[in-house]
Amino acid sequence: MSFLRKPLGILLGWIYGFVGNYGVALILFTLVTKIIILPLTLKQQKSMTRMQKIQPEIAKLQEKYKNDQQLLSQETMKLYKKYNVSPMGGCLPMILQLFILFALYAVIREPLTNMLNYSAAQIKELKQTIPDTVTLGSMPEISLSAYNWPQSGPIINFEFWKGFNLSDMPSMDRWVTLLVPAIAGITTWLSSKVSTWMNKKTKSPAQPQKPQRILSTEQKKTPGSQNNEGMMKSMSIVMPVITIFITYSLPMAMGLYWIISNTLSIAQTVLLNGYYNKKFALELEVGEIKKNEKQAALHPDKKKRR
Repeated sequence: MSFLRKPLGILLGWIYGFVGNYGVALILFTLVTKIIILPLTLKQQKSMTRMQKIQPEIAKLQEKYKNDQQLLSQETMKLYKKYNVSPMGGCLPMILQLFILFALYAVIREPLTNMLNYSAAQIKELKQTIPDTVTLGSMPEISLSAYNWPQSGPIINFEFWKGFNLSDMPSMDRWVTLLVPAIAGITTWLSSKVSTWMNKKTKSPAQPQKPQRILSTEQKKTPGSQNNEGMMKSMSIVMPVITIFITYSLPMAMGLYWIISNTLSIAQTVLLNGYYNKKFALELEVGEIKKNEKQAALHPDKKKRR
């Protein structure tokens, strides 16, 4: 992730120099990165909403062609093309966010190199000025940045508020620091639950004239839908556990980033899902009206006989 590490470090360093508080800088940094990838997020949410809307039609195809997987794939791709749905549309934003996460870890681990653009010689010179009695720890660059220099104070002040240093790792000795991985895990769980809840809330108006023929996932579940639901349930349990483990093992700055990122993702899901849900429902309704008008124009006598 070296191609992202430097620009992200410069961005975080610039924000820190502007606000003077590392925690606030990290919050603003998270917001800025979310804005940068917003076009991809919009595309992701649009694709996910459309995909959920056509689930009843996909379920019909799965039932109709359950013994012919090749034909099922062909008909499913036709359906995706009809409604302009990309099955892989939601992958790129998630991959990019993972790249940002890994690059940010490198920035936090080496703030002098990535945020302040210190050379290896400058860092070595700093180490030589620290008394032998001072232990730099497992991440010397963070320790150098946080060290209380006799004249100028710390190079980077990692203190978010009094007594809460974001360069420290959560510890059992200070129970308050355990709130960071705990809240990170909770927000990860909430993000998954909100996404699932919003998807269940979305209903397809694809064929309003025959609602009784549209089977909901509660009425009839295909093997594919059952597998998807099982995977979603497993992920909603596994991901918060992984989040807690990772944020407990890293400086609290990573945990704060995770919390803010999850919170913004939840807000985006709620707002964008509602917007695209209404927009796509309107598109389907307009499409149905145009279809009926076209049929009426092609068969005017049929209407008269009625």
